[in-house]
Amino acid sequence: MTITCCTLFAQDSTQNKDKGIIVLPAVFFSPETSLGFGGAGLFYFRTSKDSTAAPSNIQSIFIYTLENQILFTNPYGIFLKGDQYWLKGELGYYLYPYEYYGIGSDISLDRFEAYTASFLRFEVNALKLLKDNFYLGPTLFYDQYFHIKTDAEGELNQRNIRGVRGGQLLGGGASFVLDKRNNVFCPFRGYYLEGRVLQYQDAAFGDYAFTDIFFDARKYFHPADGWETAFQLYHQSVVGDVPFYNYALLGGGKRMRGYYRGAYRDHHFSTLQAEVRKYVFKRIIISAYGGIGGVNDTFASFDKLLGSYGVGLRYEINPEEHIRIRLDYARGHNTSGFYININEAF
Repeated sequence: MTITCCTLFAQDSTQNKDKGIIVLPAVFFSPETSLGFGGAGLFYFRTSKDSTAAPSNIQSIFIYTLENQILFTNPYGIFLKGDQYWLKGELGYYLYPYEYYGIGSDISLDRFEAYTASFLRFEVNALKLLKDNFYLGPTLFYDQYFHIKTDAEGELNQRNIRGVRGGQLLGGGASFVLDKRNNVFCPFRGYYLEGRVLQYQDAAFGDYAFTDIFFDARKYFHPADGWETAFQLYHQSVVGDVPFYNYALLGGGKRMRGYYRGAYRDHHFSTLQAEVRKYVFKRIIISAYGGIGGVNDTFASFDKLLGSYGVGLRYEINPEEHIRIRLDYARGHNTSGFYININEAF
């Protein structure tokens, strides 16, 4: 989706340090959606009376367009019993247009096929604190694709690309998190490691059998007063009987900004990113960032490495919790994008 017109307003509904609500309404227009409107919200709170406990949060994004398209997603991260347990995941429903450019790195960003997918998503990671900020636990992921509307003369339909008929995806596995960040929203010290292994089955409630593995490593520095630097190494491998919408996807508002998320997709995706942020006023922050990445059907072998770079502006709506509104403009190879979101990309 390309946003060509957008109006925004952000508000923190309370000065209470332990909880608050941030609302970010939006109005936009694109050829695929016509006029669309909705908003994003963040509700943060603590389940413990201890002010040093990690803040829980539930995000909500709701979009409705005049083409009767809907995007409703609720990512969440909830800490329980004094941070001993961490529930994180997503609950969402999508009836929304997407773009398919092909599989692999040998594609043209000038040619794509539009399709609309209707699906329900449920994800939960039930993590238990084992020792010194190290969490481990089971993961359950479920997608139900009710309908995928494609061009009858397009590649998805003509070549009967795996997944074009929809179906169910049920995956189970395990996740770990080692969280040494100084803040869960916009950290500037410490490091963060996360990994997950999911095995999808084509029996019972599942229609596809494949394995999905990812690893996410981040490091943060505070080199001088008012300065922040962040680095991220991310890799995902998806192997087996993979539907086209579950390949590893390059791009979007978090990894390799500037590229449409999923324009480049394949069995393997890796990226290395860096970002520098600087306070210019009490709550105003500017940023510059860049990254390299690529996709391929073979692990650790890339036919085409892509670059990404951009600049951004942040407004820190809650300085105590370091909650920010983020506006980014990024460029890639023959492509660019604007992004508006709550909190940093990584």
